[in-house]
Amino acid sequence: MLLGLVLGNALLWVAVLTILKFAQVLHSDSTEAFAWGQTLAWGSGKHPPMVGWLARAWFSVFPTKDWAFYALAMAVTGATVLLIRLLAGEVVDRRRAVLAALLAMIYPILNFKGYKFNPDLLLLPFVVLIVWAYMVAAERRTALWGVVIGLAGAGAVMTKYWGVWALVAIAVAAVTRPDRNQLFRSPVPYVAVAVFVLAMAPHLDWLSTVGFTPFRYASQSLVVDRGTAARDAIDSTLHAFALLLPALVAGAVAVLLPRLRRVTAPQDDALERGRQIWIIVAVLVIGPLVAAIALPFRMKSDWAIPLFSLVPLAVLALPRLAVPLGAVARTAVILMVLGVGALMVAPGLATVKVLFEPNRALSPRLDRLAAIATDLWRERVGTPLRFVAGDIEEVATVSFYSADHPRMFSAGTPELTPWISAETLGRSGFVGICPASTPACIDRVIALRPWAERIAVTTERDAFGQSLPPDRWVLLLALPEAEAFR
Repeated sequence: MLLGLVLGNALLWVAVLTILKFAQVLHSDSTEAFAWGQTLAWGSGKHPPMVGWLARAWFSVFPTKDWAFYALAMAVTGATVLLIRLLAGEVVDRRRAVLAALLAMIYPILNFKGYKFNPDLLLLPFVVLIVWAYMVAAERRTALWGVVIGLAGAGAVMTKYWGVWALVAIAVAAVTRPDRNQLFRSPVPYVAVAVFVLAMAPHLDWLSTVGFTPFRYASQSLVVDRGTAARDAIDSTLHAFALLLPALVAGAVAVLLPRLRRVTAPQDDALERGRQIWIIVAVLVIGPLVAAIALPFRMKSDWAIPLFSLVPLAVLALPRLAVPLGAVARTAVILMVLGVGALMVAPGLATVKVLFEPNRALSPRLDRLAAIATDLWRERVGTPLRFVAGDIEEVATVSFYSADHPRMFSAGTPELTPWISAETLGRSGFVGICPASTPACIDRVIALRPWAERIAVTTERDAFGQSLPPDRWVLLLALPEAEAFR
């Protein structure tokens, strides 16, 4: 029953997102994941490799269409909901566990705010998986569950290094358990650490080979004063709590606010499982905030997204919270009304946004630019386009929309695309792509091939009779060396 509801909800939101964003190209976070996946490596210049790997696997089955990327994002959020149901089953009774899953589907990050497939979104299921594996392992204390924790932890960190917070959270929970001596005498923690290290070894070797480029990229967020770090961390935390409000309000309505009355006292083991979740959620919510201020570093709002997903479960684990039988049915109704309502208003909302907010609703048509660049290359060279060079946001999006799906090269920060050298570009040729308003980008591409041919291109932004001034681009056609010197 729940599986069918999760699947139906995911399909519904794929349709909603496809309608709402029909006048826009995909967010560059998503197209970057696709472009990273074009080269199967143990990392990318910005992040560990998991997002690229999953995008590569997904689009080996699905077409490179916008709706397919929204479907990938909704598949991730759907998996998160099912994992929350599994975890909740280890913490609370069945009624509350189902309610936790339903509330998760109301959490905006797991529907319309989850349209960007990126490391922050993909970290969601891994965080829940780590906590679930820990809760089971702490009871069963077998080596097998140590393996699961180790692999889940490696998956999280290989998605985004920020995922280490989930491991910190379960470590703190483990040392606060009344039966911690039994847990630490079992093979669980030692097998988990060993499996984690082994699973991470290839990535660590890759990091050493490329000079720890992702860490150097991340260090850009470290150079801030403590006041700025504190403001950013507090803003990020408040933003995360604000996104939780729809789920929390829906939960309050479902249990008929506030229903904090005396109920049958839970058994000691159930109360302890609740305490474990509270500790884990406290570490996930408060730990990054404290770390950001202490180090200090600039904490972005998206970083908090994976760490707040278990707050509704922590609330449902409160022993004095009465959850009536009708709460599940009421929440399901709220979920259906929200989803069906969003689908019904999506066409009108998309139209209104185009008519009254064209600057936000109409994005530069990099999909059309990709078609122009691909056709130009094929006409001149007669082979598929293999490489595009420029600033990452543009070339990643062109990589996705081009029928040839060329690999991208970052002209300004080549360390972010370490698997492509300037020499390789010179031999194979490439198309440079820059906004005409960004001469610095043009200069960087010209430095790769000074005699590249410059071609001015414009793309139109229009829908429903609304139009914006055309976007102007410069394509720099660098033919393969054999062609260039004929």
